[in-house]
Amino acid sequence: AQKGFDLPVSAFDGMEDGTFMAGTAAYEKRGIAINVPEWQQDKCIQCNQCAYVCPHAVIRPFLLNENEKENAPEAMKIVPAKALKTEEPTFYTIGVTPLDCTGCGNCAQVCPAPGKALIMKPMDTQEEQIEAWDYAVKDVAPKKNPMNKNTVKGSQFEQPLFEFSGACAGCGETPYAKLVTQLFGDRMMIANATGCSSIWGGSVPATPYTVNNDGHGPAWANSLFEDNAEFGLGMFLG
Repeated sequence: AQKGFDLPVSAFDGMEDGTFMAGTAAYEKRGIAINVPEWQQDKCIQCNQCAYVCPHAVIRPFLLNENEKENAPEAMKIVPAKALKTEEPTFYTIGVTPLDCTGCGNCAQVCPAPGKALIMKPMDTQEEQIEAWDYAVKDVAPKKNPMNKNTVKGSQFEQPLFEFSGACAGCGETPYAKLVTQLFGDRMMIANATGCSSIWGGSVPATPYTVNNDGHGPAWANSLFEDNAEFGLGMFLG
């Protein structure tokens, strides 16, 4: 951080038009939360509501096959997946990235499981979740969604292409932006109107809009709010 003056102009070859790399917010790892969620796997009903309401996409369900389960780090809690039609034995885990969490507690609050399957715990007690998260996002292969993605539970088996923004803890806007990317993100073009969405959506150099394994993701650009309709029309017309 704070090394901008050391960057040569040549580092920006190919980006003279103002293009930014996608997904750079994932490198920030702010570590600002005092408390972060701990998953109680024995109480979980696998509804995925925790992931659904998370403003920063820091808590997600992952589906694993037998091989991925066997090679998982010891810190990763894994249980058989419930009520899913799959061709092979499938396992379920809830991954949390403590360094990206803001500690809002929305996930624990919304959890409908008897006795709560998520409990907010001090950050320093949850550091082993970092290894489990890294394994889930880097080594667990994306699976075909076993559910209708147009449901609360099914939507959260889709990769969010909006993650780790600088939005306030507990933000009520970003869960919608995240959900839209889960439904349509690989083919989205966003004509953003200036406001909160331009701050959490494009705070240089942290870009929360990201891409999937095929390199597809939302294309985002921002205009002053009074010009947004014309701006979006121009994007549509090309």
